Amino acid sequence: MDAPEAVVVGAGPNGLAAGVALARAGWKVRVREAAREIGGGTRTLPLTLPGFLHDHCSGIHPLAAASPFFKSLPLARHGLRFVEPPAACAHPFDDGTAALLLRSTRETGDTLGQDGRAWRALFDPLARDFAALAEETLGAVLHLPRHPLLLARFGLSALLPASVLARARFRGERARALFAGIAAHSLRPLDTCPTSAFGLLLGAAGHAVGWPFPLGGAQRISEVRAP
Repeated sequence: MDAPEAVVVGAGPNGLAAGVALARAGWKVRVREAAREIGGGTRTLPLTLPGFLHDHCSGIHPLAAASPFFKSLPLARHGLRFVEPPAACAHPFDDGTAALLLRSTRETGDTLGQDGRAWRALFDPLARDFAALAEETLGAVLHLPRHPLLLARFGLSALLPASVLARARFRGERARALFAGIAAHSLRPLDTCPTSAFGLLLGAAGHAVGWPFPLGGAQRISEVRAP
Protein backbone atom coordinates (compact mmCIF):
# COMPACT_ATOMS: atom_id res chain seq x y z
CA MET A 1 0.00 0.00 0.00
CA ASP A 2 1.39 3.42 -0.98
CA ALA A 3 2.12 5.89 1.78
CA PRO A 4 -0.40 8.76 2.08
CA GLU A 5 0.75 12.07 0.67
CA ALA A 6 0.54 15.57 2.15
CA VAL A 7 1.32 19.05 0.84
CA VAL A 8 2.37 21.65 3.43
CA VAL A 9 1.95 25.26 2.31
CA GLY A 10 4.57 27.51 3.89
CA ALA A 11 8.12 26.71 4.91
CA GLY A 12 8.22 28.62 8.15
CA PRO A 13 9.03 26.78 11.40
CA ASN A 14 5.42 25.65 11.85
CA GLY A 15 5.14 24.32 8.30
CA LEU A 16 8.47 22.56 8.54
CA ALA A 17 7.52 21.09 11.91
CA ALA A 18 4.28 19.81 10.39
CA GLY A 19 6.26 18.25 7.56
CA VAL A 20 8.62 16.53 9.98
CA ALA A 21 5.72 15.20 12.07
CA LEU A 22 3.97 13.84 8.99
CA ALA A 23 7.16 12.28 7.63
CA ARG A 24 7.76 10.60 10.98
CA ALA A 25 4.27 9.13 10.74
CA GLY A 26 5.09 7.60 7.35
CA TRP A 27 3.59 10.20 5.02
CA LYS A 28 5.16 11.44 1.80
CA VAL A 29 5.52 15.18 2.31
CA ARG A 30 5.97 18.06 -0.10
CA VAL A 31 6.52 21.57 1.29
CA ARG A 32 5.63 24.58 -0.86
CA GLU A 33 7.00 28.08 -0.20
CA ALA A 34 6.27 31.24 -2.20
CA ALA A 35 9.29 33.19 -0.96
CA ARG A 36 12.80 32.64 -2.26
CA GLU A 37 13.99 31.63 1.21
CA ILE A 38 12.50 29.26 3.71
CA GLY A 39 11.84 30.50 7.22
CA GLY A 40 8.61 32.52 7.10
CA GLY A 41 8.55 34.65 10.24
CA THR A 42 12.03 33.42 11.17
CA ARG A 43 13.84 34.73 8.08
CA THR A 44 17.13 36.57 8.60
CA LEU A 45 17.98 39.04 5.84
CA PRO A 46 20.73 41.58 4.93
CA LEU A 47 18.43 44.60 5.23
CA THR A 48 20.90 47.42 5.92
CA LEU A 49 24.70 47.61 5.71
CA PRO A 50 26.90 44.94 4.13
CA GLY A 51 27.85 42.23 6.61
CA PHE A 52 24.88 42.88 8.91
CA LEU A 53 21.98 40.43 9.18
CA HIS A 54 18.58 41.29 10.64
CA ASP A 55 15.74 39.09 11.77
CA HIS A 56 12.80 39.91 9.51
CA CYS A 57 10.16 39.23 12.16
CA SER A 58 10.81 37.21 15.30
CA GLY A 59 14.21 37.38 16.96
CA ILE A 60 13.89 35.99 20.49
CA HIS A 61 12.60 32.43 20.86
CA PRO A 62 11.84 31.22 24.40
CA LEU A 63 9.11 28.90 23.17
CA ALA A 64 11.40 27.35 20.57
CA ALA A 65 13.82 26.51 23.36
CA ALA A 66 10.95 25.16 25.47
CA SER A 67 8.98 23.38 22.74
CA PRO A 68 8.46 19.66 23.48
CA PHE A 69 8.43 18.99 19.73
CA PHE A 70 11.67 20.88 19.07
CA LYS A 71 13.29 19.02 21.96
CA SER A 72 12.41 15.76 20.23
CA LEU A 73 14.55 16.73 17.21
CA PRO A 74 18.38 16.54 17.15
CA LEU A 75 18.63 20.17 16.09
CA ALA A 76 21.80 20.88 18.08
CA ARG A 77 23.55 18.09 16.18
CA HIS A 78 22.59 19.86 12.98
CA GLY A 79 23.91 23.27 13.91
CA LEU A 80 21.25 25.07 15.97
CA ARG A 81 22.73 26.92 18.93
CA PHE A 82 20.80 29.18 21.29
CA VAL A 83 22.41 32.18 22.99
CA GLU A 84 20.88 33.40 26.26
CA PRO A 85 21.40 37.06 27.25
CA PRO A 86 22.00 37.93 30.94
CA ALA A 87 18.51 39.48 31.16
CA ALA A 88 15.56 38.30 29.11
CA CYS A 89 14.05 41.77 28.90
CA ALA A 90 13.95 45.09 30.73
CA HIS A 91 11.47 47.88 31.33
CA PRO A 92 13.31 51.22 31.84
CA PHE A 93 11.95 54.05 33.96
CA ASP A 94 12.48 57.81 33.90
CA ASP A 95 14.66 57.70 37.03
CA GLY A 96 17.32 55.67 35.19
CA THR A 97 16.45 52.32 36.79
CA ALA A 98 14.85 49.31 35.14
CA ALA A 99 12.78 46.28 36.02
CA LEU A 100 14.50 43.15 34.74
CA LEU A 101 13.23 39.70 33.81
CA LEU A 102 16.03 37.39 34.98
CA ARG A 103 16.26 33.62 35.26
CA SER A 104 15.93 33.86 39.04
CA THR A 105 12.51 34.94 40.27
CA ARG A 106 14.16 36.26 43.42
CA GLU A 107 16.63 38.41 41.50
CA THR A 108 13.82 39.60 39.27
CA GLY A 109 11.84 40.48 42.37
CA ASP A 110 14.76 42.52 43.68
CA THR A 111 14.22 44.92 40.74
CA LEU A 112 10.50 45.27 41.48
CA GLY A 113 10.52 46.95 44.89
CA GLN A 114 7.44 46.21 46.97
CA ASP A 115 6.16 43.57 44.53
CA GLY A 116 9.11 41.17 44.65
CA ARG A 117 7.28 38.65 46.80
CA ALA A 118 4.11 38.90 44.71
CA TRP A 119 6.10 38.27 41.53
CA ARG A 120 7.64 35.13 43.04
CA ALA A 121 4.25 33.92 44.25
CA LEU A 122 2.84 34.27 40.74
CA PHE A 123 5.74 32.85 38.74
CA ASP A 124 7.50 30.33 40.98
CA PRO A 125 4.87 27.58 40.50
CA LEU A 126 4.72 28.15 36.72
CA ALA A 127 8.49 28.19 36.30
CA ARG A 128 8.95 25.12 38.49
CA ASP A 129 6.47 23.10 36.40
CA PHE A 130 7.23 24.79 33.09
CA ALA A 131 7.99 21.58 31.19
CA ALA A 132 4.51 20.29 32.02
CA LEU A 133 2.96 23.70 31.31
CA ALA A 134 4.64 23.80 27.89
CA GLU A 135 3.34 20.32 27.14
CA GLU A 136 -0.20 21.47 27.91
CA THR A 137 -0.14 24.87 26.18
CA LEU A 138 2.10 24.38 23.13
CA GLY A 139 0.36 21.30 21.78
CA ALA A 140 -3.08 20.74 20.29
CA VAL A 141 -5.72 23.13 21.59
CA LEU A 142 -8.23 20.31 22.04
CA HIS A 143 -6.66 17.51 24.09
CA LEU A 144 -7.10 15.55 27.28
CA PRO A 145 -4.98 17.38 29.88
CA ARG A 146 -2.18 15.37 31.46
CA HIS A 147 -1.74 17.96 34.21
CA PRO A 148 -5.29 19.22 34.85
CA LEU A 149 -4.55 21.00 38.15
CA LEU A 150 -1.59 22.88 36.68
CA LEU A 151 -3.60 23.81 33.59
CA ALA A 152 -6.52 24.97 35.72
CA ARG A 153 -4.26 27.10 37.93
CA PHE A 154 -2.72 28.67 34.85
CA GLY A 155 -6.02 29.09 33.04
CA LEU A 156 -7.83 30.94 35.82
CA SER A 157 -5.36 33.81 35.56
CA ALA A 158 -4.50 33.41 31.87
CA LEU A 159 -8.06 34.15 30.75
CA LEU A 160 -7.98 37.62 32.32
CA PRO A 161 -6.93 40.83 30.58
CA ALA A 162 -3.32 41.62 31.47
CA SER A 163 -4.36 45.00 32.90
CA VAL A 164 -6.77 43.31 35.31
CA LEU A 165 -4.26 40.69 36.48
CA ALA A 166 -1.49 43.26 36.93
CA ARG A 167 -3.68 45.50 39.10
CA ALA A 168 -4.93 42.51 41.11
CA ARG A 169 -1.50 40.97 41.82
CA PHE A 170 0.87 43.96 42.00
CA ARG A 171 0.74 47.23 43.93
CA GLY A 172 3.53 49.20 42.26
CA GLU A 173 4.25 50.40 38.73
CA ARG A 174 7.48 48.43 38.36
CA ALA A 175 5.96 44.94 38.38
CA ARG A 176 2.87 46.13 36.52
CA ALA A 177 5.01 47.67 33.78
CA LEU A 178 7.24 44.60 33.42
CA PHE A 179 4.26 42.27 33.21
CA ALA A 180 2.51 44.58 30.73
CA GLY A 181 5.57 44.65 28.49
CA ILE A 182 5.72 40.87 28.43
CA ALA A 183 1.98 40.51 27.84
CA ALA A 184 2.19 43.03 24.98
CA HIS A 185 3.68 40.24 22.85
CA SER A 186 0.05 39.21 22.37
CA LEU A 187 -0.23 42.20 19.98
CA ARG A 188 -3.64 42.88 21.50
CA PRO A 189 -4.91 45.69 23.77
CA LEU A 190 -3.97 44.78 27.32
CA ASP A 191 -7.53 45.32 28.54
CA THR A 192 -8.76 42.38 26.42
CA CYS A 193 -8.85 38.65 27.15
CA PRO A 194 -6.71 36.54 27.25
CA THR A 195 -3.63 38.80 27.18
CA SER A 196 -2.57 37.56 30.61
CA ALA A 197 -1.85 34.17 29.03
CA PHE A 198 1.01 35.69 27.04
CA GLY A 199 2.44 37.47 30.07
CA LEU A 200 2.27 34.36 32.21
CA LEU A 201 3.64 31.91 29.64
CA LEU A 202 6.47 34.12 28.37
CA GLY A 203 7.32 35.32 31.87
CA ALA A 204 7.48 31.76 33.17
CA ALA A 205 9.59 30.81 30.14
CA GLY A 206 12.01 33.60 31.00
CA HIS A 207 12.54 32.05 34.43
CA ALA A 208 12.57 28.43 33.25
CA VAL A 209 14.52 28.48 29.96
CA GLY A 210 15.39 32.14 29.37
CA TRP A 211 14.67 34.18 26.25
CA PRO A 212 17.42 32.90 23.93
CA PHE A 213 18.11 33.75 20.30
CA PRO A 214 19.57 31.44 17.65
CA LEU A 215 23.25 32.01 16.95
CA GLY A 216 23.44 33.40 13.42
CA GLY A 217 19.86 34.65 13.32
CA ALA A 218 16.35 33.31 13.62
CA GLN A 219 16.56 31.61 10.23
CA ARG A 220 18.87 29.01 11.73
CA ILE A 221 15.74 27.44 13.25
CA SER A 222 14.39 26.63 9.80
CA GLU A 223 17.69 25.99 8.02
CA VAL A 224 18.86 23.10 10.20
CA ARG A 225 18.28 19.71 8.70
CA ALA A 226 16.87 17.00 10.95
CA PRO A 227 16.39 13.37 9.86
